[in-house]
Amino acid sequence: MVLIYGVLIALQIWAIVDCLRLRSRSMWILAVLLFGPFGALAYVVSEMFRGRWFGEQPAAAPVVRDPRIQEIEALLALNPAPALLVELGDLHARQGDDRAAAEAYGRSLETDPDSLYARYHLGLALMAQGRYVEAVREFEQVHAQDPKYDYGAAAEALADALLAAGRDGDALKQYAELAEASARSRPKFQLGMLLDRAGRREEALEVMRDIVDQEEAIPAYLRAGEMPWVERARRFLDGVPSASGSVEGA
Repeated sequence: MVLIYGVLIALQIWAIVDCLRLRSRSMWILAVLLFGPFGALAYVVSEMFRGRWFGEQPAAAPVVRDPRIQEIEALLALNPAPALLVELGDLHARQGDDRAAAEAYGRSLETDPDSLYARYHLGLALMAQGRYVEAVREFEQVHAQDPKYDYGAAAEALADALLAAGRDGDALKQYAELAEASARSRPKFQLGMLLDRAGRREEALEVMRDIVDQEEAIPAYLRAGEMPWVERARRFLDGVPSASGSVEGA
């Protein structure tokens, strides 16, 4: 019984400390004090509904080679059509073979250079291999033809590639455009980190405060993707540096 009481008390203490750290959970402190472990448990459940995870994620299942890959390779020997090469690239990308995916998308562009889909996904495959300068070239072409391609995902991919390629100034401008056009937390966080890196501390703090302040307005269906960036912004405001001390990835 003593052990059980100890665990319950520890749960309550943890919940109160966590509420204090997050700042915007002050009402939960009262709930924990009034209802004890039941209040603490309700707090944990509430955080999970917000999209927060506790503990490690389950390991992903092993990937099995898609038999469609072999079918397409046989068809390409007879007809190297761009559509087949794009499909092959998609299949390789889904299986994590970014090198083969990049090769397929590149071959597709040789005969269909106007395909934004193939060029954008070639850029993604290059990024996954760490070939950032090459990825920038592909994303820049996509962005020049359609700045809103893939609902803005291509514009953000360009910003990420510029940052990874060491072009901080261009990346900052690109993230600033994204932050102005969208309420999403990730580009805003990246903008804030770049502002801080550039010595523009007050502007960075303003961006991070904006991210934290909009937390309650985030729709439930977006919380899983948005909350990690809100937490990063909160840690920045608390003076807790990231592991690398620099801009963070996805």
